[in-house]
Amino acid sequence: MSDSIDSTYSILVYPSKLLPTMYISLIFSRWLRSLRYGNPLFRKMRSKEYFDHYHIYIENLLSKPDSEIRLAVLSDDHDNVLGFSVVREDVLDYIHVHDNNRNVGIGKSLLPKNVTTFTHITGPAIQIWQKTGSKYKELKFNPFA
Repeated sequence: MSDSIDSTYSILVYPSKLLPTMYISLIFSRWLRSLRYGNPLFRKMRSKEYFDHYHIYIENLLSKPDSEIRLAVLSDDHDNVLGFSVVREDVLDYIHVHDNNRNVGIGKSLLPKNVTTFTHITGPAIQIWQKTGSKYKELKFNPFA
């Protein structure tokens, strides 16, 4: 991960079944850790149970035929991932932008315009969602979508 964005970034889009293997462990690692430590309810679970069971849950989401992965990568170094999102049609399953790369528009770039519902939420996402005047207030939270 970069400490800051020194060059431009690009958004790469893959159907989940075609996601290059070099990105798979990053998706699992960032998703599992950021949800675990970004949502106080998940911190209450025993660590082993959370990581074992939620890994399987993410695998199931990624195996859905309409799952799509969007990666924000440095344009001149696709190994440097700044953030990612996982979407299914109009449902956002997860979005993560590395701490050092937030507030520069990467999250907005990772979010398809047709999203109406999201299934996961962390502290930073709650702040964005509930912010006065937020254009995301109309999105519906539904963990069962």
